[in-house]
Amino acid sequence: MKIVYAPRALRDIDEILAYIRKRSPRGAHNVSLAIEHTINMCALNPRGSPETDESNVHRCPLGKYRYTVFYRTLADEVGIEVARVIHSARVKDLSKVPEKD
Repeated sequence: MKIVYAPRALRDIDEILAYIRKRSPRGAHNVSLAIEHTINMCALNPRGSPETDESNVHRCPLGKYRYTVFYRTLADEVGIEVARVIHSARVKDLSKVPEKD
């Protein structure tokens, strides 16, 4: 399985963890593990999450935490490209990948 991160997704993750770390280093660690686990599960089953209105773009909520991972399946379907990781409250329409903030 292959996982590629868009530059915006890496910034999203850094910003999320920095924000949480200020309040709770342990909380940031737990959210980091949840993000990693969710992304790995998406890579194992790229078509297992609902599609958005955009072709070949899927979304997967973290479950316990209110974040959503938006990703694309790679052309060879052996993995994914993570497009965004964003707090669900900041997403007005889960059927579309949020634009840059």
